[in-house]
Amino acid sequence: MASSHRIAAFILTATTAIGSHASQFQELFLLAQANDPSYLSAQHVRDSKLQIIPQANSALMPQISGSFNQNVALDAGSNNHNYGLQVAMPLRLDAYYGMKVAEQSAAETLISFEKTHQSLIFSVIERYVTVIKQQHQLSSSMTEVAAIEQRLKQVQQLVALGLSSNIQLQDTLATFQQLQVALLQVQQNLSLARADLENLTNQALPEQLPALASSFSASLISTDSLENWFTVAQNNNLDIASNGFATQQAYHNYQAKDVGLYPKASITLSQNYSSLTGDSQKISIGVSGNFYDGGLNQAQTKEAKETWHASQQQGQALLRTTQQQVRRWHQAIDTSRQQIQALAQLHTSVLASLSGKNKEYELGLRDISDVLDAEKLVFSAQRSWANARLDLVLNQLRLKQTSGLLGGDDLTQLDQWFN
Repeated sequence: MASSHRIAAFILTATTAIGSHASQFQELFLLAQANDPSYLSAQHVRDSKLQIIPQANSALMPQISGSFNQNVALDAGSNNHNYGLQVAMPLRLDAYYGMKVAEQSAAETLISFEKTHQSLIFSVIERYVTVIKQQHQLSSSMTEVAAIEQRLKQVQQLVALGLSSNIQLQDTLATFQQLQVALLQVQQNLSLARADLENLTNQALPEQLPALASSFSASLISTDSLENWFTVAQNNNLDIASNGFATQQAYHNYQAKDVGLYPKASITLSQNYSSLTGDSQKISIGVSGNFYDGGLNQAQTKEAKETWHASQQQGQALLRTTQQQVRRWHQAIDTSRQQIQALAQLHTSVLASLSGKNKEYELGLRDISDVLDAEKLVFSAQRSWANARLDLVLNQLRLKQTSGLLGGDDLTQLDQWFN
């Protein structure tokens, strides 16, 4: 009978492919930037919305216009022509506050695009990690199938020698077939995960992606206190920042509506020439306004004021939501650390248990089903430990994204960990 060490060798053979790319994540992100339609659309939306600044600024700038006319007489009269140049300078308080509204709107647009940018970074990372998880699952499943297949051959030999029953053979065969079916599902899941990442980058992936290095340790993940993360998120969270600009925009819009009843003034300087009358120059000052508008401006002002107050309250709600998210991911990091440690201990325990049951099985003190169950626990512990390490990385990045800090440096860091 083969020794238990041979079976254990199959179990410990779960391997992951290691790539040679030093900047895998950065390359994938650049491809996603260049090929993801949603990201490209966000760029065009950003550029279009930023045009609100020159549009609003134009209302405060001088308006220069000119004209030229050539009159051709159809009777005995003489031909004549004239031309003119006019410079008008509007003096409007609502245009000034309109410019303030535009500035805040543009700032909010930039924040919105930065959120899209960080979301794309995390999407690339998350899809990459999903592929790695499925690679782990496939490697582990194939190793488990090979181990059970070896076990099946042993049982078949024992049955042929009359040292084992057909029931034990059927149990082993059923487990082997069950694992083969599960392996097909794992292969499909890996194919779907790869397609998901390839759809984002619009480029085929190598056969194996670099996995998380064995040298990676949970100690490499930052351990700042929850209070510090609260402060960081309050200062950098993109939703909070966007709401801040939206609130200022609503306030300036309220100011613009509030001065809507004030008179509007303009100063106009014109220079004209006519072939009949010669040159003429004039300067004019105009003042216009509404004496009564049926309460329209008052209603618009009240609407703008309430919108401003609503935006302030939305900011408070966002702050609480952000704090809850920070608490969630900070706690998730602690949980992942504990899981990694507990699963490492569990792996040691189930390996020892498998070794003991193998010996008892060889002595006829254990049934084959006990050994098969012990092997399942070993593979399960291996997969759970590998996934917990990857979840720790993802939870750290989720915390940074919630705090508005996810960026290119994280891609560089991941390239060092996944090699």
